[in-house]
Formats: sequence, structure tokens, C-alpha cells
Amino acid sequence: MHTETKVGLFTLSGIAVFATGILLLGDISFNRSYDVKTLFDNADGLPVNGSVKVAGVEVGKIKKIELANQRAMVTLKMNHGIDVHKGSRVRVASTGMIGSKYMEMTLGDPAAPLLGRDEVIKGDASFNFDDMMNKLGEFFEEDKNGSVSDNLKVAIANLRHVSDGLNEALGGQRTALVETIKNLRDLSADAKEVARNWSEITAAHREDIEVALAKVRSVSERLDDVLAKVQSGKGLLGKLVGDEDMGKDLKQTLSSVREAAKDAQSVMGRVARTEVDWDFRERYDFKDKRSRFDAGMNFIPRPGEDKFYYLGGNNLGARTDRRDAGNDIERRNTVTAVMGNSWGPFTGYIGLIRSNAGGGGRMRFLPKSNPWSDRVELEGEAYNFGRNEVIQGIKMKGAIYNVGARVKVLKQPTVWAGVDLEDVAQRRKTNAYLNIRFRDEDIAYLLGLAGLAKP
Repeated sequence: MHTETKVGLFTLSGIAVFATGILLLGDISFNRSYDVKTLFDNADGLPVNGSVKVAGVEVGKIKKIELANQRAMVTLKMNHGIDVHKGSRVRVASTGMIGSKYMEMTLGDPAAPLLGRDEVIKGDASFNFDDMMNKLGEFFEEDKNGSVSDNLKVAIANLRHVSDGLNEALGGQRTALVETIKNLRDLSADAKEVARNWSEITAAHREDIEVALAKVRSVSERLDDVLAKVQSGKGLLGKLVGDEDMGKDLKQTLSSVREAAKDAQSVMGRVARTEVDWDFRERYDFKDKRSRFDAGMNFIPRPGEDKFYYLGGNNLGARTDRRDAGNDIERRNTVTAVMGNSWGPFTGYIGLIRSNAGGGGRMRFLPKSNPWSDRVELEGEAYNFGRNEVIQGIKMKGAIYNVGARVKVLKQPTVWAGVDLEDVAQRRKTNAYLNIRFRDEDIAYLLGLAGLAKP
């Protein structure tokens, strides 16, 4: 080969390698595609060339992000063959709480027309971790009753004071028990002394014992006379023995008394065993920008078993017409009344949830070997299956599904902190809440006694 030929081949090889590098590093693709534009209030953290996914499957790339009238205009490069219909939705999603972000998309109803070339899809607001932290900060700011954290500290201090009082009371009872045991020990020693001197006592009082035996013999003879009269039907006792009808009445009366005593014993035993817990929850809705308060009582009729009952109220406060703009969309003063049971790490319940039929459950998913196994739970519930209404211009149809997670931050009293995603099929609201539960022995006793009261 000539030198000129070698130089030419080397130059062509270099150009081919350079072109290949540009194609690979520049992410240049020869696949057919088209652009779709979306508009967001905030596209913070969304990367150029990030993935566009439908049902978890990548269908395109983020082509560019630019500012348009103080909002973020995001251009999506969609793969050929992926049809976007009118009514499609887009939102910024992430692979975790702080994971990489991507664009989650739905393609709309296949029966709807295709999206026009110049049409822009309005992006849905997404969950923002910084916003959540700001809202939690506002939640713990001071109000007219002081900050929530200060009020919680005062409540815990009061509970500690009550606990100290109980310890002092038990200490006094402990002293009394020690005195009682000491007295029993002294009584036992005296009995042993009497047994050792019994022979001496009988020898010294032999005549008195003979007199006592004579009196016992006389009493026995009189009892024989009484029994003879009873057998002959004389006197009240004789009539009771001889009259068959009176005997049946007496037997029935004694049986009724025995049944009443047995029922009273059963009820009093249940009164002593019933557990009642107060349950208070303060939750903040980031979508509606409202704080809501729930309160109720949890009943465990037989401690040691897994069955329980809960009765409480939700979104307590002054009633307003939620169809008027500016009022709370969630119904006020609804009732939750459920019964449930636990099966190992899973707890399920059914009944009324916010005045609608439904059910739910909680799950401890960590292994028992983990010290946090009983302190971290996943939860979910579904209710109001026949919902079909329009509130403040928002059409809401179908059941309400809520999912979330919570962490136990204090064991006594029990304090949970958690985050819920409410109505995930329609409105997708994010709630942060603080839940406090503590035992009330007096209420349990009073409720048990109320069951004994006659009408």
C-alpha cells in the first residue's frame, strides 16, 4: 500500500470513531419521535434527558426545560407509536423520598381524540418533601394555646405526675401487706405453742370437758325431738319438708338466686378486665391547607385477646356547608365505629369509617428480630363505595382509598407520627398527623357499672 493510501485509511478510521462517540455520548437516536409540551408550577429537580414513563415503562425522554410566563415549560420527546390522547395527565415522580426524579404520564382515554400539535398538558402538582417540612414547621409554631411541642411536654409531665402518685399509693399498700404477713407469722407461732401445751390444758380442765360433753349430749337429744316433729309435718320446717309444692318453689327460688349470683360475678369480672383507651389525632391536609381533629375511644373487652372496638368522631368542629367555596370539603363531625381483630403482624377492621361503610388494616412488615418491628406500620383503608357527588366544582365518584405509614415515637403514652395519602384514586391528598393514645381505668370501670344498672 502507498503512504497516501495508509494516511487516507487512518483518517477515515478516526472520523468513524469520532462520529460514533458523538452518537453515543450525545444520546443521538435515529428512532422516529414527536414532541409533547407540558406546563408545571414547579419542576425542581427534574433532569433533562430524564425518563418519561407510563405504568413504569419508559416511553420517551425529557427533551428540554424552559421558563414560560414564570412557569416551567417541559418538552417531552415521545417514542413513535405512543399515542397521547386528550385528557392525559402528567406529574413529577421520584423513585423514592429522595430518589431520582422522572416524568410519570397517563395516555388518556383511547376513545378520546389525539392530542393536537400545539396543545399543552397542564402538569399535576406533585408531593414535595421541602413543602412537607415547611408545613410541619408551621404546624408546630405557636398559637393562642402555645406551641404543640410545649403542650405535648406539659401533657407528658402531667402523666408522669400521675404515675408518681400511683407509685406512692402502691408503696403505702406494700407496707400494709408486710404488716399483714408479719401478723400471720405471729398467729402461726401462737398456734404451734397451743398445740404443744394441748395435753397440759386437757389434763388441767378434764372436769370442764366432761361437763361440755354432757351439754353436747343434751343438745343432740333435743335435735332428735326436732327432727321427729319435722318428719311428722309439724312447724314451718316440717311443712317445707312435707309440702311438695312449697319445696319446688323454694328450689326454684334458690336456683334463680344462684343464676343471678353467677351473672353478677361474670359482669363484675368483665368490668375488672375491660381496657379503655382515649385516642386523639391531629392531622394536617397539605392539599386543602387545613388542620383537622379526630377523637375517640378504643375498647378491648378481654385483654389478652386480639379483638377490639373503636368509636370516635372525625373532623370535629362547627358544622358548615361544604358545597360553599372556601369551606372544608371533608364532611364535619362524621362517625367512625369499627370492630377489628389482630392476626400476628396484621390487624384488620370493618364498620363505619367517617359515617360510611368500609374497612381497613395495618401491617407490621419488619421481622421480629428487628428492634423497630413493632414500631413501624403500613396502613390502608377503603370506604364510601357509592360516592357520586360534585363539591365546589370537583366531581368525586367511587370509593375513597387511603394508604400511608406511621412510626411509634413514644410507648407510654403511645404516640404515633405518620403520613397518609388520602383518596389516592381521585384527589391524592397528603396528610401528616400526630396520634396520642393513653389508658383510662376509671372510664373502663364506670362503663362496666353502667351495664349493671337497671332501667
